[in-house]
Amino acid sequence: MVLIALLIALSVERLYHSPAFLHWAFYMERWQRWSSARLQDEKWESEPLQLVRLLIPALAVGLLVVLLDNLMVTFIVSILALLLAFNCEPARKNYKEYLKAANRGDEPGIIEHQQALTEFAGRHQPHQISDSLIWINYRQYIAVMFYFVLFGSFGALVYATLRYAETQQREEESVSLWQQLLWFADWVPVRLAAFGLLIVGHFSRALPEWLQQSLNPQADPDKLLFNVASKAEDNPQHPDDRTEHAACQLRLMRRQQIFWVCAIAVLTLTGWVS
Repeated sequence: MVLIALLIALSVERLYHSPAFLHWAFYMERWQRWSSARLQDEKWESEPLQLVRLLIPALAVGLLVVLLDNLMVTFIVSILALLLAFNCEPARKNYKEYLKAANRGDEPGIIEHQQALTEFAGRHQPHQISDSLIWINYRQYIAVMFYFVLFGSFGALVYATLRYAETQQREEESVSLWQQLLWFADWVPVRLAAFGLLIVGHFSRALPEWLQQSLNPQADPDKLLFNVASKAEDNPQHPDDRTEHAACQLRLMRRQQIFWVCAIAVLTLTGWVS
């Protein structure tokens, strides 16, 4: 059931443009406004209680699935939860516009859409667009898939909630509890994602980098993934090319996504995943 729900959600998300109401952030923003208007006590301003308040929607979905204990309900909720947690439509639009701007040599357009992708990835410092695409693909797909396989729809929505909360805090330019929680939440998945890059990319060149980074418990998840991805990319690109390097890195991440879907299928057939 996990595999089928995952395949359906990925197919729907890829084939159809997701409207705003099919994104978890849409509901989190409304929940934030509604709950803030009713919980005005100062104690709710502390970060631990804010965390509890933000996690209530995900907890409610998880509790609903447990209480109903119905296979069909669980299946439908799983698909909906994955569709809500996968949220790449804004990035997809900006990437297409970036390619168009790069092909016609529109420098202001390139900068505008590159910055939009950087902000969507949750990183405001200038860096390569390929890094933004790698991090978006990981945060919006790979990490959500891992937590869905481990904890079902509840896990997928909790990760999406932490991702949303970190984005809100980053806009306020403050280091927060959400960033620390996501650092821990990404610790294992990002190492698995980087391992997937070894399998679908240049294994012998990326393996030393993966071992060095993965064995360092303090390594930043994003830098770990960027460094391994740069080594795993099979065909080095011209440094002045505005589109090919980013496209190669994106193809690498997509191949990795297919690899993990196949791995989940094997785990399903062997009975490790139900």
